[in-house]
Amino acid sequence: MINMMRELFKIQNYRLFLINMALLGMAVSLTAPFLVIFMTETHGMSTSAYGVFMATAAVGSFLMNTVIGRKSDSLAFDRKYLIIGALVMMIIAFGSYLIIGNVWLLALSYIVFAALGAPAMPQLYASARESINAYRSNMAVMANTVLRSMFSFGFLFGPLIGSVLIGIYGFNGLFTGTVIMFMLVLGLSILIKPARRVAPQSAANIRSYEEKKAPNILKTPALLLPFMAFTMLHVGQWMYLLNMPLYVTNFLGEQERGVGILSSLCAGLEVPFMIFMGYIAGKVSSKSLLIIGAFLGSLFFLSIGIFNDFTAMVIGQLPLAIFLAVLLGLGISYFQDLLPDFPGYASTLFANAMIIGQLLGNLLGGIASDVVGLEYSFFIAGAFVFTAFILFFFTQSEIRKGEV
Repeated sequence: MINMMRELFKIQNYRLFLINMALLGMAVSLTAPFLVIFMTETHGMSTSAYGVFMATAAVGSFLMNTVIGRKSDSLAFDRKYLIIGALVMMIIAFGSYLIIGNVWLLALSYIVFAALGAPAMPQLYASARESINAYRSNMAVMANTVLRSMFSFGFLFGPLIGSVLIGIYGFNGLFTGTVIMFMLVLGLSILIKPARRVAPQSAANIRSYEEKKAPNILKTPALLLPFMAFTMLHVGQWMYLLNMPLYVTNFLGEQERGVGILSSLCAGLEVPFMIFMGYIAGKVSSKSLLIIGAFLGSLFFLSIGIFNDFTAMVIGQLPLAIFLAVLLGLGISYFQDLLPDFPGYASTLFANAMIIGQLLGNLLGGIASDVVGLEYSFFIAGAFVFTAFILFFFTQSEIRKGEV
């Protein structure tokens, strides 16, 4: 495994991609836990209005990702300029919190510019895949998994840095720090060298396309089925993330530090599991690992409602971390292997499944906790993940001729 890690550093731009992913994870997670507090307490936005605000931003990101993703693989210029442009939009989006005082103008500005900046991450993954393919395409799963683990690594420190910035400088310090993080990613992205173009491989698991035109997901069942499965996995994950803090404090009667213990334990286990999954993915198919991960995830979510015990939740962070490591670490490689000639579009499909899953998970999580109660909401989350587990048995590991 050590030799494989050394081999990764021979890939062009790989060190830059690793640093960028870690910084991007920090930039995104700096504000994530505190944005709702800022908008509701500082600007007086109601929680329902905040939900609509975030839902609208998610829809905008989905639409922009789809448009850019379908076009990005056939552009004449290098995709790093898409990354640079998207990062500039993200800087403007979070800079809006520093300069716009009117809550509705602020919301509009953030929705527009955050949507324009959404392609930054999938295009970074796509650029990395081009560099990986130019060096050795059979290293793609391991290389992508390590990249995704660095994004999660950034998530470990982002909220901590954000809380320090708020404590010392207030919300202005928080958003200034976020802008600086995105500027660092922007500066490093300028240094990315174009990947050497290579002809598509003709191995059994990779086929070439006669036309450089991204397939329509609605007309391609081989893409639509895994997209639906991944969306369901994210729905379950986000339903859990929404209701877990309230369940631990209000239903189980634990202190707030109990939420921190669960979150930190899961995040700490997730990164090494991601790297391990990338290592064994060369010996076990991504589809098989996704089936195992989805099964473990559904068991964990169902166990919460069965045991109603904090200790059981602590023990359950082990299968949860495996589930998240598979979902977040191998998911993008799965889509890129389905569409090897369209790394930008494939990465966008993964990102859009996450966006839709987050949107539906937050909406359904809130409805479920109100209608059936916190403890039973996890049964619904588990049902979504278990349905995805079933769907994966009918998915493919490649797009066959005639299916696009």
